[in-house]
Amino acid sequence: MVNNKSKARLILIGVALIFIIPILVSWYLVFFTVFKMGDGGTQKGEIISPVISLGELEVYDIKNDDVSSIKDKWTLVFFVESECNQICEDKLYEVRQIRLALGKDRDKVDRLLVSRKIQSWETFSDSFNGQKYIDPKSKNYAELVKKFNEYPNFDLQGTYLIDPFGFLMMKYKLDANPMGTIKDIERLIKNQK
Repeated sequence: MVNNKSKARLILIGVALIFIIPILVSWYLVFFTVFKMGDGGTQKGEIISPVISLGELEVYDIKNDDVSSIKDKWTLVFFVESECNQICEDKLYEVRQIRLALGKDRDKVDRLLVSRKIQSWETFSDSFNGQKYIDPKSKNYAELVKKFNEYPNFDLQGTYLIDPFGFLMMKYKLDANPMGTIKDIERLIKNQK
């Protein structure tokens, strides 16, 4: 039979092991196994490293063709190859919704459409108010396209993120979940402060 003193020691050792074993298991998993090996971090997009400086861009407002700047704002960028078809409209809608989903931080984010063709955006001005665009008539167009093309994994279908300092720093694939983009931008804005 086990006396009361030994029984109390066994209970004390059991309680201590309840706290020590998880710590030892996690230590072992982190340092001696491939647990989370190759995990690219918590971001949902692909980080562009090294970042590409785009400089200050002169862009146009889709509503009234006024020249404006995207300086000091996070900017979601996507490309339109030719006419704005259903895919283009869906992308306009998606980036607008991503920006709106940011709530109080939406004023820190802008949207930029890079059109490879000069076209009229009047039909989209009411639905996508605040949308910016740049096309071949813009003075920065050729330089911007050249810098995007310098990025080895450049994809016309992707969405890109420019930081407030004018650096191309993140890419999202065509099928990327918009919630991941929202979470990334929220985290970046929070850490910017």
